[in-house]
Amino acid sequence: MPKLDEDWNIDWFPKLQDLKIQNCPELMLVAHIPWTETLCRVNINDVKLLVMLGYNSESSYLSITGKDDLQSLDQVISFSKLTGLEELTLKKCPPLESKHLLMLTSLKTLVAEGLNGVVGLGGEGDVEWQHPVEHLVVQESRSASGKDLTELLSHLPRLSQLRIIKCEITQLAVGVDLQHTTSVTTSEVEQEKEDDGLLLFPAHLSDSLRQLVIEECPELVLVDTPSTSVPARGGGGLQALRSLQRLQIRFSPKSSPSLQVLEISGAEGMETLEQLSNLTSLIQLELWYCGEDLRCKGLGPLLTAGGQLRELTVLGSARFFAGWDHNPRRVLQDEGGEEQELQQLVSTPSSSKLHKLWTDDPVGLLAAPIHSFLSLTHMCLRGDEKTERFTKGQEDTLHLLASLQQLMFDAFGKLQQLPEGLHKLTNLNKLVVWSCPVVRSLPKDGLPKSLQELDVSYCGNEELKQ
Repeated sequence: MPKLDEDWNIDWFPKLQDLKIQNCPELMLVAHIPWTETLCRVNINDVKLLVMLGYNSESSYLSITGKDDLQSLDQVISFSKLTGLEELTLKKCPPLESKHLLMLTSLKTLVAEGLNGVVGLGGEGDVEWQHPVEHLVVQESRSASGKDLTELLSHLPRLSQLRIIKCEITQLAVGVDLQHTTSVTTSEVEQEKEDDGLLLFPAHLSDSLRQLVIEECPELVLVDTPSTSVPARGGGGLQALRSLQRLQIRFSPKSSPSLQVLEISGAEGMETLEQLSNLTSLIQLELWYCGEDLRCKGLGPLLTAGGQLRELTVLGSARFFAGWDHNPRRVLQDEGGEEQELQQLVSTPSSSKLHKLWTDDPVGLLAAPIHSFLSLTHMCLRGDEKTERFTKGQEDTLHLLASLQQLMFDAFGKLQQLPEGLHKLTNLNKLVVWSCPVVRSLPKDGLPKSLQELDVSYCGNEELKQ
């Protein structure tokens, strides 16, 4: 039998469609994937240079997890035969070279995890090039500097989704015209670019970027672009990303762009929502485990006639509604410097568009002037291990939510009975009781005639089920 490393012939297996190799740690792939156009599916695990390689020409994806001795992707991949590839995932591999990226003319999604850099941009000289990648994920790439990512983003004019996870990016500036910043050698931005932690979003992302996810970058802060660098059209900051529709910030510093969907997780220390109060275009706001000190101050503007907020989730901040002010005033300054008060119309029922609310602060919510939430149609009240029953005042407040169509009680560990007067909710069509093991019966005065569905399947209480 011939030695593969000496006598390999590209014409071997010219019609091979499926290739599977398992647990051959000393096997070297002399044939680079894919060596023939007929090769449709490849599943390789634990060979020399590779932990895993998965390829499917029909689904147009390639996934590679490398070993420490993999020096270049050229050792295992034939990039010239992958012009139709749409999705590429690289884990613990050498950086993808720019010459390889330019061969992948159909690539839409690039995932780089644990790489020593994402794309090696050397070797192209001063040649200008662009690539149609639309979705980029950079995860645990500790050696991927902000400077390198900045350069890569400048070549991706169609980028619409960007995820940055567990990367050592310390500063983020948005809407930067790189041509101007590179020409101003004495500017602060130029000095900061020398810091590998600074990531500059080029100006074209203001029009292309739709989704931005930042996770577990605890040192990341948003910095303003100095005026000397000629910042983005429309100003710096995340507000400059005017096409952004969804932002998720998890276990990273908080930011406040104008967008429709905002999820913030694990950002303890926010204290209030005042920094978000100008996001009147928000439709959905989710606050997950942002600390016990978080209060609802600043929520009012999102619920006024100018606000668009329809869905609100607040979990992990059990005193969120404490001190709710139904009649807030905001102090403005006119051009003459005199202070003026802006009356926010939160107290007007018709001004609120909020329809769905999920909170683990039912006590605070029902103690607040509930008329601000009269448009609610869906509400989930998540409890605690203390509440045994609702007070008369809380029950009376709950009765004001006449528009409720779906109501859920969840995780009330010691609640003995559901609030009385639920029959007054004449539009209620679904009632859910989950994880309320002590509740023994339904309200004495019954349930509304409008009720169509009663779900106690996960109540943790066989007596209630019966």
